[in-house]
Amino acid sequence: MYSKCQKCGRKLTDPESIERGYGPECWGSILPHYSIEQEEPEESIPGQMTIEDFLGGLKNGEKDMS
Repeated sequence: MYSKCQKCGRKLTDPESIERGYGPECWGSILPHYSIEQEEPEESIPGQMTIEDFLGGLKNGEKDMS
């Protein structure tokens, strides 16, 4: 929880902004740098293992295959 914007220092009044730590204008300018959306590869790479393949190979609660 923040009372001031972490970028410009202005007072935050909106509950969402207070939780985020950035006002709407500053958040809009930094959001592209923190985008969590990832694009799916257009083609699969033959033989490439997915995380589901890897996790499916673990047995009896093992955490590591080494």
